[in-house]
Amino acid sequence: MEYAEATFAQINAPSRERELFASSADYVERLAPLATETTWLTVTTTAQDAAAVAEQFSAVGLQPFDELKTLMTRPLAGHPVATAPPAYDVLVVDEGPLIYVHVHAADGSIAAHGMAAVVGTDVVMHDIETEATHRRRGLGRVVMGALVQRGVERGAEHGLLMATEVGTHLYRALGWSTEAILVTATGPTPARAELTETLSSI
Repeated sequence: MEYAEATFAQINAPSRERELFASSADYVERLAPLATETTWLTVTTTAQDAAAVAEQFSAVGLQPFDELKTLMTRPLAGHPVATAPPAYDVLVVDEGPLIYVHVHAADGSIAAHGMAAVVGTDVVMHDIETEATHRRRGLGRVVMGALVQRGVERGAEHGLLMATEVGTHLYRALGWSTEAILVTATGPTPARAELTETLSSI
């Protein structure tokens, strides 16, 4: 869903039901009343301006996260694809527009996982993670390669993701490029009726 100042995404995660993505910090004051504990507000900016955006959040009563994320993209053609090490199996599952990849260890536990959503010719990566006891074995590359392969099979041509500071090292090694820095904040939780009224007034 799009508003004049931001794009509204329904996430449905336990602590992150919704997220508003604004392309400029100029909209922070107007959008601040929409931010709650579970409705996040994210502004795209540059590394140089990230601290100033966080200060703007604080000035209007929001609580910026300490960690910044990085918006990254790359064409999917030629994306590296890695084979799972011995004793690991890769499972790829499609559920509607979503793609899930699970890398299972020999004991059947999930050693690494990730998901993606195909939207038109884009595939949006999310929640790429390797369990601590299975790290430094290339499983992140395996998950990314499997997601990209299935995305391409379903017509995707470009990839997008929001990377943590740790994740950016992997993605850069796979040829992903930085497009923007993302600063995110939450706010106090208003009554649901008040939130609905505020959303409808935009």
